[in-house]
Amino acid sequence: MVAIKSVGAIAALSLVNTAQAWYNDLPSCLSPFDPFVYTGCYDNGQPGQMEALSLRSDLDQNNMTVETCVAHCKGNEYRLAGLSYYGVCYCGQTVSTALLPEDMCSFPCSGNSSQTCGGDTQINIWMDPTFPPIEDQQDTTEYAPVGCWTDDASQGKALFYRQDNLDSATMTTDKCLQSCLNGGFPFAGTEYGGECYCGVVVGNGTALATDQSTCNMACNGNPDEICGGPARLSLYVAKDLQSLEPCGTPPDTSSTTTKPPVSTTTTTPPVSTTNPPTTTTKPPTTTTTTTSAPVCTTTTVTPSTCEYKVGKWCSNPLPDWNDKKSCLTSWSQCVLQSASCFLKAGFPDALHCFEYAEWCAKLDVYCLTKCVGQSCDGKATFVGKYPPKGGNPPTTSTSTYPCPTTVTTKTTTKSTATTTTTTKGGYPTSSCPVPTPTSICKQPTNKYYGYGPGKPVGGIELPIVTCNNMQGDWRAGNVFKLYSDKDSSKCPSYPRPKCPGACADACKAQLTQCEDVYAEGCRTGRFSQGWKDADAACQAQYKDCLAVNKYVKGDGHCMTWDDGCRA
Repeated sequence: MVAIKSVGAIAALSLVNTAQAWYNDLPSCLSPFDPFVYTGCYDNGQPGQMEALSLRSDLDQNNMTVETCVAHCKGNEYRLAGLSYYGVCYCGQTVSTALLPEDMCSFPCSGNSSQTCGGDTQINIWMDPTFPPIEDQQDTTEYAPVGCWTDDASQGKALFYRQDNLDSATMTTDKCLQSCLNGGFPFAGTEYGGECYCGVVVGNGTALATDQSTCNMACNGNPDEICGGPARLSLYVAKDLQSLEPCGTPPDTSSTTTKPPVSTTTTTPPVSTTNPPTTTTKPPTTTTTTTSAPVCTTTTVTPSTCEYKVGKWCSNPLPDWNDKKSCLTSWSQCVLQSASCFLKAGFPDALHCFEYAEWCAKLDVYCLTKCVGQSCDGKATFVGKYPPKGGNPPTTSTSTYPCPTTVTTKTTTKSTATTTTTTKGGYPTSSCPVPTPTSICKQPTNKYYGYGPGKPVGGIELPIVTCNNMQGDWRAGNVFKLYSDKDSSKCPSYPRPKCPGACADACKAQLTQCEDVYAEGCRTGRFSQGWKDADAACQAQYKDCLAVNKYVKGDGHCMTWDDGCRA
C-alpha cells in the first residue's frame, strides 16, 4: 500500500498561506511522453519559508536524475517538475518564487553528475509543454460541475490541497473556484459548508456518490449555493487546466508545429543473437540529449481581496493614485465602505470599525497635504506609513511557459456590472465612477441628546445616499443608492421620487449600527454612557432622522450617471 504523506502546499497567487494536504503518490510515468522544457533557476526559499513548488516528493534523493523527477511529476499530472539540493524532487502547478541567475543553480544531481539539481536554496524547474498556457485560463467559468463526490476514503482526501487562506464563514463556490484557478489546479471542491479543496487529480478510493442528495449543506457565504456535506464534496473540473497529453498518451509526432529543441530520449530495443546451444540477449540502451529551449516568463501581481479586515468584514482594496484627484477618489471609496463595516463586522469586533474610519480620515489628510501640484506618491507610500490592519497584501507570482514559435496577439476583455480594473503595484486602478461621499440625507440635530452634523450618537455616521455608480441601474431610473455594502452591486437603489424612502432606509441602518455597536458597547462597559441612555439616544436620533428627511427631494443631484463622481 502506498504510504500517505503530509505536505505543505503553497502555490502561487491565491495559495499564499499554508494549505495542508494529505497526498497519495501515483506511480511515475513509464510511457513515452513529450519531454519537459527547462524554464530556469528559481529561489526555493530559506528553511521554513515558502518553496517554489507545492509538492515535495518522497523519491530517493541520493540517486536522483532529471528524468526520474520529471517522470514522477508527469505520472502525478503536475505541470512543473523541480530539483534542488543535489536531488530533492518537487512537483507543482505554478512557480511562487523569483527567477534567479542561472549560475546560482550549480549542484550536480546525485544520480547523474552531468546534470544540475539546483543549489542550497535554489531549484531548477522544468515544465510540461502539453498543458495549455496559463494565461488562457481567465475566470471561474472554466470549471464545470462534476457532481457530489465521496470524501471518506481510508487512502486520503478526494482533493489534496485545503485552502486555509479562505475564510470558512464566508465561503462561496466562486471563492473556492477562484482560489484553485489562481493556483492552476484543474479540480476544485467545497465541503461541509465552508471548506475548499484543490487538486491535480482526484484521490484513490473516492467516487461519485450514489446518493447525490448527500451534498446538502448550504455555503456559509451564500445560502443559495450548495457546498458539499459531511464527507461529501461538491466537485468541479477545469479541463483547460489539465494536460492535453497525460501519461499514457502517445506523444504527437505528426504535428506541423515547430517546437523548440528540448530534452529527448532514444531507446534502442533489445537485440538477440542465437548460436546453438546458447542464447544471449543484449539489454536495452538509452541515450539522452538535453538542450535549452526558449522560455517566456510572466510576472503577475494579484491585488488583495481583503485589504482591511475587521471581524467578519473585509474592505475592498482602494485604487492606486498618482495625483490629488485620484487620491481623493480612493478616499471616497474608503468612506463609502464605512457603513458596511459597522453592519457586517459583528460585535464586539465592530468597535474596531472606528479605527477603519480613522484610517480613511488619514487618507483624506494625506491627499490634501501630500498631493501638491500635478503628482504625488502613490498608494504604496501611504500604506507603508499607515498599513491597513488584518487584511492580506497583494501577491506576486511568476509563470513560465515555452515561447510560441508564431507571435499571436490576444486581447481579452473582462467586464462586470460595476467596474473595469487593472493593477498597478498590486493595487487596483478603477475606471468605474466613485461617488463623492456627500449624502442627500441630513444628520438630525438634538441639543438634549447632543447629536448633530459631524457628531452623531456614538460617532456612527448616517450611511451615505448618493449617486448610483451602476450605469445600467442608473439608466433604468434608479439614480440614487444607499451605500450600505462594500459591494455596490448589492446596495439598494432608488428612483428620484423615492428619495425620502432612501433616507428612511439610511436612518434605519444607522439605528441598527447605533444599537448593535454603540449601545451594546455601553452595556458591556466599553463606553461610559449607560445602556438605557445610549439606547434612548439611538432611538431619538432615528425618529429625528425620519422627520428631517421626510421631504428630501435630491433635486440637482445625480443628473447624469457620473455626476458627483470622483473619477
